[in-house]
Amino acid sequence: MVSGTGRKAAFSAVAACAALFCVFALAPRAGRAAASPDCDRACLNGLVDRFLSSLVSHDPSMLPLAKNLKFTEDGVRLDPGDGLWATASGIGNYKLYFDEPAAGAAGVYALIQENGNPAILEARLKVSGGKIAEIETLVARKQTTGILNTDNLTEVRPVFLEAIPAADRPARAEMVATVNKYFDGIEQGNGSIVPFDKDCVRIENGIQTCPGTASSRLGALSCAEQLSTKIFTYIQTVNPRRFPIVDQERGLVLALVRFNHPATQQTIEVAGRGKMSMGNFSQWPNSTQIAELFKIKDRKIREITAVIVTQPYKMPTGWE
Repeated sequence: MVSGTGRKAAFSAVAACAALFCVFALAPRAGRAAASPDCDRACLNGLVDRFLSSLVSHDPSMLPLAKNLKFTEDGVRLDPGDGLWATASGIGNYKLYFDEPAAGAAGVYALIQENGNPAILEARLKVSGGKIAEIETLVARKQTTGILNTDNLTEVRPVFLEAIPAADRPARAEMVATVNKYFDGIEQGNGSIVPFDKDCVRIENGIQTCPGTASSRLGALSCAEQLSTKIFTYIQTVNPRRFPIVDQERGLVLALVRFNHPATQQTIEVAGRGKMSMGNFSQWPNSTQIAELFKIKDRKIREITAVIVTQPYKMPTGWE
């Protein structure tokens, strides 16, 4: 017969053993990799390619679409198969992919043909449980934008494909904060608050808009210098702002924003150049919906590429 003291000792030993088993059973094994997302980069890019193929085939059934799919084109809610899905006639060679696998988020900039006419497509996909739950597209067509040059987009600029060393990758929140400073700088007409790389390049709808050249409207100004002229403050607000894809591996941030132009001011005094027109978009109330991709390198904005579509003033983006 075991004494009370003996029973207590035996129970303690069993409990300690059980606890030790739990520690070893629940602890990650040495060298075990973190759980991978349901759809990694290759999987996401594959779905993007299938989406592009479905456009030119005019066949949404080629895709694993969720029953509650939300699909917009230029901010308008559409059914699968409508809009560009019914008019795309070809896909070009230019494709710039960006992904956030942990969020099931994938994006692409691509050249397309629509009824034989060139256009630039930005598409964002949200994947959950192997199904595409969201599709958001912007299409820069000659008819819907003030500037467009598809001939310039022959190949992806190499900096967008460069991986950032793991030790040098900022946190997601820091990357978003960096991009937010760019939009603050536009509103304030102050390039000094934006962490631009000295060699920053911005391309909008296939056209390089900074740095300028000696013959350009503002002269050979950098991205920061351009903002500080206040020539862009006809963009009185950049709102709403969303950041649905942050590709930390490549240092890329996708910003989906709306520039609001109330047309209450058409000219500005620019140092050394006198009074200057703020440009066509300052002439009537309008907004532009923009998909802007930022390359952050060494914690500075190195390159920007954007797809821009002109719309009625403060038209909803479809994702408020």
